[in-house]
Amino acid sequence: MLDFLLIQQFLDSNAFLVEPSTITDLVASKRLIIAPFLPSLNKYGNFWCNVTEQNRYIWSQDCSHVFEFESIGLFDVALVHSAVLIDIKFPETARIRFASDLTVPSRRHQKLLLETSRAGLKMTLTNVKQYGYCLPSLPAGSVFQNQADAVRNLQLEILVGGGELPRSRHIPLEHEDLDTLDFDHIYLINLDRRPERRVRLEKSFSVLGLEVERIQAVDGRNLDLDFLKGMGVKMLDGYSDPYRHRPMTMGEYGCFLSHYAIWRDVVDKGYEKVLIFEDDIRFEHFFRQRMATIWRDIARLNLDWDLIYLGRKRLVDESEPFVRKSRALVHVGYSYWTLSYMLSNAGAQKLLKGEPLMKMIPVDEYLPVMFNRHPNDTWNAAFPERDVVAFSVYPLLVYPSHYTGDVGYISDTEQSEVPLMDAESSIAPGGDRSKDSVHDEL
Repeated sequence: MLDFLLIQQFLDSNAFLVEPSTITDLVASKRLIIAPFLPSLNKYGNFWCNVTEQNRYIWSQDCSHVFEFESIGLFDVALVHSAVLIDIKFPETARIRFASDLTVPSRRHQKLLLETSRAGLKMTLTNVKQYGYCLPSLPAGSVFQNQADAVRNLQLEILVGGGELPRSRHIPLEHEDLDTLDFDHIYLINLDRRPERRVRLEKSFSVLGLEVERIQAVDGRNLDLDFLKGMGVKMLDGYSDPYRHRPMTMGEYGCFLSHYAIWRDVVDKGYEKVLIFEDDIRFEHFFRQRMATIWRDIARLNLDWDLIYLGRKRLVDESEPFVRKSRALVHVGYSYWTLSYMLSNAGAQKLLKGEPLMKMIPVDEYLPVMFNRHPNDTWNAAFPERDVVAFSVYPLLVYPSHYTGDVGYISDTEQSEVPLMDAESSIAPGGDRSKDSVHDEL
């Protein structure tokens, strides 16, 4: 005798169930109509929290706690879809009737909502576990490539959250040729003691079909003043962090030296154009397609460029106009972060020519100095040739994987030791500070 229905109309190809106990949990709930919560992209999921009087979807904040897993349990909602279990042992479910043509998702949703409302039945959503994921609703007329792109976007977001969308053993693994998106080389900067970031990014690059060289980052924990002096590294006289009023940390020295090594490699190997990634990033949706648009604009405009940010933090509320006849590139202002940027051979040469090791500031301060958009005239004066031609993509293609305060947030530059000799010789505004006070700030 049939007790439950999990039929094609309610388990569609947009649903990815990854928790083996899903069906068991749904059955054990003893609810008439229940679905596992399947999050997706952009606050989309397989349920409607509220509907209008005409039974149409309406956005509401009422179920934000469900999306964020701030509340765990079973919740009555207006509609569940994509993966739905109906317990037909209950006589009430016999009142549900369905038409034969339920091929359009919106019609399926509307029909289920109409029939359950008419029968006086409630639908339930459970987020007790991470049961799986679902694709966002695609517009009418979407083709297979749109679906494939949506799957890639979803895979990348799942990886950021620490999960993974496993491949079914029934689907053959196709090895696509990797490429470098028309760059001569792509670099990933990664610390040896951050293997989890390397693994996640390698999986992300596989999803995106990118061939990337991992560069061992210079670890600030392994640096000391004697080593820095032996390399000819010296902090710029008078440098003080604009926000924390402290000298450079060892992590900031290591970060700069990591980028500097890549600039040298670009020049030594004669690469004309490269792409650089740090390892604490997430990719914007449709990354490959957006990069293709950037290259088309550069070629169409015959754009002269040295550096183009793909990921940054805009610091000053100043005008950043679009490049003429482009809707993808802007003239860049004062910015922080070096999450990802394109660099030309000429740009690498200019950055090296500034001789930054002898008067070092953090790398995300150095770049704005070198394209002459830094507000600190004293620092600017230390680098007289500030002629790097810089732009930024808009909207950005790369963002931080975590922000300050997020669970899992780690900064290997900020949460790092300040070299004490430099700390003693660089007095921040506000008076002298002891060695202990410097460490207390960190």
